[in-house]
Amino acid sequence: MEIERKFLLSSLPEQFNTYEAIEMEQGYLITDGCTLRIRRAGEECYLTLKQKSGNTLSGGIAIENEEYETEIPRQAYEAMKQLVIGGFVTKTRTRIPYLNHVIEVDVFHGALEGLVFAEIEYLDREDALTLPLPSWFSKDVSSDKRFRNTKLRLMEEEEIRDFLTEIRQIALVL
Repeated sequence: MEIERKFLLSSLPEQFNTYEAIEMEQGYLITDGCTLRIRRAGEECYLTLKQKSGNTLSGGIAIENEEYETEIPRQAYEAMKQLVIGGFVTKTRTRIPYLNHVIEVDVFHGALEGLVFAEIEYLDREDALTLPLPSWFSKDVSSDKRFRNTKLRLMEEEEIRDFLTEIRQIALVL
């Protein structure tokens, strides 16, 4: 079980460039009913199945998913790339330790250049409701479907421009 929340940021945390960062590319093979994703993270490649459990916490602030991930050979990743629906999402993910958790800040590239948000995965439901948030977090966008990678990869250029303009009014856009 995965319990996570997504946040826009008011700023990047201090010493942001000193944390571990990895270049990622991901695409989706299935997005209806569940998601089947391929991802390259640095030199490692993964196949991930996610299925929504249908549960949300406190008015939709956290999303629960069943998630199964396995590492796959680079050759298998490359072969599956031709099966991807709707293109790829590319981003730099920076992992920041925070109160026995890890915050993952995603800075997007390509058509989504400028978009930045953070995800935090929780230990359990209680943790999701009680963990204090860092001061550089802005708006919780966990329940906003536009921030799902499955939706982001399908946005047209004009949609992306309008989306980033909207976000810029309430949060950091690089």
